[in-house]
Formats: sequence, C-alpha cells, structure tokens
Amino acid sequence: MRKVLVLCVLVGMVGCGPQKKVETDVQQETQQEYDYKRALQNYQIGVNYLNNNQVLEAVSALEQAVQQDRGNFRYQHALGLAYSMNGELAKAEHSLKQALAINPNDSESYNLLGSIYVDQERFEDAVAAFRKVIRDKNYSQPKFPYYNMGLALRRQGRLSEAVAAFQRAVAIDPDFYRVYISLAEIYQENNDYKHALHFYKKAEPGFNDSVDLLYQIGHAFFKLKQFNQAKAYLAQVSILFPPPQIDQSTQEMLRYIELKQRRAMN
Repeated sequence: MRKVLVLCVLVGMVGCGPQKKVETDVQQETQQEYDYKRALQNYQIGVNYLNNNQVLEAVSALEQAVQQDRGNFRYQHALGLAYSMNGELAKAEHSLKQALAINPNDSESYNLLGSIYVDQERFEDAVAAFRKVIRDKNYSQPKFPYYNMGLALRRQGRLSEAVAAFQRAVAIDPDFYRVYISLAEIYQENNDYKHALHFYKKAEPGFNDSVDLLYQIGHAFFKLKQFNQAKAYLAQVSILFPPPQIDQSTQEMLRYIELKQRRAMN
C-alpha cells in the first residue's frame, strides 16, 4: 500500500510539474500578446495625432508604444519624429539612434537624423547622414537628402557645394519649387541678381500670390534696372497687405520708379 502511495505521489509530481510550466508559458504568452496589441494601438493613435499635427498627444501615445515594445523599429522612428516636431532634439536623436540600432539600413531615419543635426548646427554630422541616404539607390525620394544636404552645406558657407546639391535635387524633380528659392537666395547674397531672378522666377509657379516671392522678384528686377517689370511685381505686393518692412521698401521702390519714369517723359 505504501509503495502504491509513493508511486501515486511520483506520478502526481510528474503530472503537476509540466502543467504549471504550461500555465506559466500561457500567461507569459498572453501578456506578450496583450502588450503587442496595446503597443500597436498606441502607435496607431500616435501616428494619427502626428497626421493631425497634435504633437504633444502624439508624443504621449508613442512613448507608451515604445515602453510596451522597445524593440520595434517603427515605434522608435515615429517617436523620434514626434520629438523632433516638438523641438525636443536630444530626445529625437536618441530615439532615432535606437531605431537605427534595430534597423541600421533605414534611410528615412538617417534623413530625419540629418535634419536634426542641422537644427543642432552639427553640420558635418548632418552631411554624413545625408550622404548615407544618397548612397541608398532604393530610397524613394532622393531629392530630399540632396536638398537637406544643400541646406547644411549652405549653413557651413560651402556655397558652391550647396548649389551643386540643390541642382541635383531639382534635376530629380523640376517641380521641387522651394529649392529654387534656396538657389536664388545664395545668388542674391552675392549680389548676383541676374541668377537670383532666374531662380526666383522658376519658383513662382509653386508659390501663387506669395508676398515674399513677388517682392523678391520685383526687387531683383529693380536692382537690374528693369523698372517696368519691377513695377508690375511691386504693385502686386502693395495690394496684398505685406508686412510693414516689406511694404515700406516696396513703396520706396515704386516712388523711385515713378519719379524715374516722369523724368524720362519730360
């Protein structure tokens, strides 16, 4: 009878051990599944907030997603984007580096990281990040790293390299109108109003009724002493409620042109 009891106890122990382990595994698996679902839900909420420019709400949701699944590349990248939009550049850099530790070949993370370096005035780091994106022949929007690299090079005073980068961007997409503005500004800063005007005019289709652009075109015509064209653009500026500084300069140029034309008629 004693032997039977011993046998029964052993059998019971054998049956009980794996059963508890199975229950523990099931509990762990259930918890992991719950965390996965919650993380995914918070990620989706955060991205929706980002798309609606509700940045603080996005940061909160995406922080929760990352806490629930730190190894998810998408969550880390999205949190880095949210931090950058909120001006928290150090946190953005950290999240993007976490994302790149998970997926070292993601060009979008490098492009965003480079933009953060520009804001931090770490221009060499920015250029290095953008070059990594440019080397990725499968990157779907190569115009952006060229443009961003041009911005970094311009801030360094490497103007000829910046012009080359901007020109590569518009060679890829001739309708990338903001690049023409950057090119025009470089030439204008060097008092080359002929080339500045050329690029301001190329930007015009992308900036309908932009007071700033109309003013810059009018100003460039004025500097080139093409007064009829200058007057046509500056007159448009004057009726679009420009800010005081632009309005004052516009009125001064219009008065000068009017006086010049009156004298020519006498």
